[in-house]
Amino acid sequence: MNPRYPRRGVYVLPNLFTTASLFAGFYSIVASIHGHYRTAAIVIFIAMILDGLDGRVARMTHTESAFGAEYDSLADVIAFGLAPAILVLLWGLQDFGKFGWLGAFVYTACGALRLARFNTQVHSASKRYFQGLPIPTAAAVLASLVWVAVGEGYPWLTQISEYVALGLVYVLGLLMVSNVRFRSFKDFDLHGRVPFALAIIVVLVVALIAVHPPLVLFFAGIIYVAVGLVLTLWQIRSRRMKRRSGSHSS
Repeated sequence: MNPRYPRRGVYVLPNLFTTASLFAGFYSIVASIHGHYRTAAIVIFIAMILDGLDGRVARMTHTESAFGAEYDSLADVIAFGLAPAILVLLWGLQDFGKFGWLGAFVYTACGALRLARFNTQVHSASKRYFQGLPIPTAAAVLASLVWVAVGEGYPWLTQISEYVALGLVYVLGLLMVSNVRFRSFKDFDLHGRVPFALAIIVVLVVALIAVHPPLVLFFAGIIYVAVGLVLTLWQIRSRRMKRRSGSHSS
C-alpha cells in the first residue's frame, strides 16, 4: 500500500456504541412526541451510559480517531441537546408560550456551542476540570426532573416542576457556555487501589439511587452544579484577595 495514500476507514466497535447512544437520543424524541415522557427520560440516561462506554472502549482497544470524536459530538447534540429540550418542551414548557420554546432552543444552542468549544480545546484543556457544564450532566438534570414529575402522579408536583424546568433550561444552557469549572473526575484511577471507606461510600450511593432513582439523580446533578459554582466563586475570591494583598505590599 502506498504510504502517501493511507487506507480510509473507521473503527467499528467504539462507533457502534456512539450509534447506539444516537439511537437512544432519537428514540427519546419519538417517545416525547407520543407523550411517553417517563420512557423518554429514562432513555436519555441509557444514552449517557452508552456515551461513556464508547470513549472507554476506544481507549481500551486503541481505536481512537478524529472521526470518532466528531461523530461522538454530533451524537451528543442529539442525545443530550435536542432530546432533553424536546422532552421538557412537550411535557411542560408549552404552557409558557414563547418563553418555553425559546428556553428549549437556548438550551439546545448552548449545548451545541459547548461541544464545539470542547472540540477546539480538547488538547489544551485541563484534564481535571471541564470549562462549562458538561452537556450530559445538563441533560441528566432535565431528564430526572421530568422523571420525578411524571412518576409520582401528583398534579401540584408537576406544576411546580414546570416552573423549575423553565428556569433550568436557561440556567443550564448559560452554564454550559460559561467559564465555570466543573470537576471531570478523569484523573480518578479505577485500576489502582482505593481506601476501603470509599468502597463503602460507593455501595451506599448505589443503594440510595435504588431507593428512588429519579429524585436521587436529580439532586445529584443539582449538587454537582452547585459545587462547581461555589468552587469557581471561591477561586475568583481568592485571586482577588491575592491581588489586593500584592498591591498593598508593593
